[in-house]
Amino acid sequence: MKLLRDCWVALLELFNAVTLAPSFDHPNSQHVLDAGYGTSDDNGGPVFAPPSHPQDPDNVLTCDYSPMGRHWKPCSTPHSRACWLAGPGGQEFNILTDYETKAPTGITRKYTLTADEMNINADGVPMPYGKVFNKQYPGPWIQITVKNNLSFNGTTIHWHGLRQLESLEMDGVNGVTQCPIAPGESYTYRFRAIQYGTSWYHSHYSLQYGDGMAGPLTIHGPHSSNYDEPKDPILMTDWNHRSGFQDFYIELEGEAPPMDSILINGQGSYAGGGHQGYKYRTHFKRGRKYLLRLINTSVATTFVFAIDNHEITVMSSDFVPIHPYVTDHVVVGIGQRYHVVVEANPKNPDGTPNHSEAFWLRTIPSEGCQTFQVGGVPNGRQGIVYYKQGSTAYPLTAQGNYSLACRDEPFEKLRPVLAEGWVVPKPGPLNEPYDDLFHAGVDPPVPGQGRPLPSDLFVRWAIGPKALYLNFSDPTVLNLENKEWDPDYVVIPKNIPEGNWIYMIIFGNTTSIPSNARMTIPAAHPIHLHGHDFALLQQSTEPWDPALFNPKLDNPPRRDVVLLPNNGFVAIAFKADNPGAWLIHCHIAWHASSGLAMQVLESQEALQKQMTRARLEPVEKGCATWDKWFSDPKNLWDPNVTFFQEDSGI
Repeated sequence: MKLLRDCWVALLELFNAVTLAPSFDHPNSQHVLDAGYGTSDDNGGPVFAPPSHPQDPDNVLTCDYSPMGRHWKPCSTPHSRACWLAGPGGQEFNILTDYETKAPTGITRKYTLTADEMNINADGVPMPYGKVFNKQYPGPWIQITVKNNLSFNGTTIHWHGLRQLESLEMDGVNGVTQCPIAPGESYTYRFRAIQYGTSWYHSHYSLQYGDGMAGPLTIHGPHSSNYDEPKDPILMTDWNHRSGFQDFYIELEGEAPPMDSILINGQGSYAGGGHQGYKYRTHFKRGRKYLLRLINTSVATTFVFAIDNHEITVMSSDFVPIHPYVTDHVVVGIGQRYHVVVEANPKNPDGTPNHSEAFWLRTIPSEGCQTFQVGGVPNGRQGIVYYKQGSTAYPLTAQGNYSLACRDEPFEKLRPVLAEGWVVPKPGPLNEPYDDLFHAGVDPPVPGQGRPLPSDLFVRWAIGPKALYLNFSDPTVLNLENKEWDPDYVVIPKNIPEGNWIYMIIFGNTTSIPSNARMTIPAAHPIHLHGHDFALLQQSTEPWDPALFNPKLDNPPRRDVVLLPNNGFVAIAFKADNPGAWLIHCHIAWHASSGLAMQVLESQEALQKQMTRARLEPVEKGCATWDKWFSDPKNLWDPNVTFFQEDSGI
């Protein structure tokens, strides 16, 4: 698997994505996507390989800060990973630098992604409807131009967790920030990589990412815990032997489509398939500390990650560095990422050294947050850590004594390192839905108002006043002069002074009677916000009741994905400092496609001023090519079909 990577910079990043057909690299061998470099002034600034480089020595990316001048030097060492660049007069870019306002100056990099169809044999069972980037699954570790070579689908690419500060049109959400990229066409994404850490990129067109259109993304920078060596990202996902487009009807009829197997970095084994015995494998050397980058790219599964007999030091959640804490397992929700350090010092439960040569690496589906077939939940022993080179023996180690319940990592342990400026003002009175309070549930069908046909009687997940249903050809970004919005777009206007805070309570159940006919369904939802890291003020397993509201305001946890507990509520807040139409949605792919999403329209007037003619022209050109392709019935899967879009569009 190739890797989409860069270094922490304030300079514009340009991503060129193209859609073609992928090849199958071995999942344990990740390669950096080759970059074309923009021009930069050679002022003698630091140029170096980042300490968290890929394992393959032939694919090491170079951090180039030459525009900063010769007085700046790299300062990260195995004993001080909190420092990144040191400059004159004691200046530093380090773990305490406010990356939302300040970042080092690097160079422009250009990458190309191509999307195409491919038969993916990930677990021994061929899946003929795979969709991939650059002829590989997962896609390359990665600036991006995207070309679409898919036969019957448009596509867009979302850079998960990146703020897109003042670059809304690069967020990659069809129907919101652009039209889909038509087959045979390209679209260039340009943005700044001012955050650092690990994430992933994926298609935001309907259910494509579950069919293979996803890959890892790393922006190298400082860390809050020390380590000796990095390992390549670990992408854990559930997998389906059918296309998501084939199974979506199951969701519309009120059931959860079943998943089949578990993959790590694109491969696994399925009972009865051709990959019997396949396991992800990596090697440790005793006494060394290893950086692991955990990414959950699933359709419907929360995982419990662990390595038998090893302690894990957690040092970041999503893109936010935190004060390190030690545990024996990490719960990774869909879309969430964690940087962790594992010390190669395995111990028995009584604390004595364990001298085994092999240990199970586990990605265990959590209880209540997975949809594998009844009686067919895969075993969590999906990887092996070896201490003896050349060994092929299976481990004999036992699973630790930890809970498999569906949940997030403990609220109180997610303490951001950067606390300055993160005291959230106490909110005033909360308003009725759908201003500050949002109910995640299911709307029963209304005769004559169905989707995609008025006669359809499908149930739809929703979080705003109704289920989201976008028009691919008419994105929000091209309608910013609107005073009113199509109800299907579920636009929640937030026109407040810059720098003030936006508060949202999202609940799955409540002690009061909801003001609409929405049905409360016991389910947990990983909620993802675009355009911001939000402050997580409260996370509760209790039904929403104003009497229970007790927000943490002083340096609360921050991230971009939070689990809404089954029947519980979450309270989040973010500063109005990034005008845009920002999607907030459940990251269970079935639920997002059903409609469990809405748009937070932040500071519409300021956004209109930002979106100049030069910025809108590429969007309008993309919409023109999409409309031309879509208007020709010969381009569709079935030229006689009475509808093209059956899901929300995202």
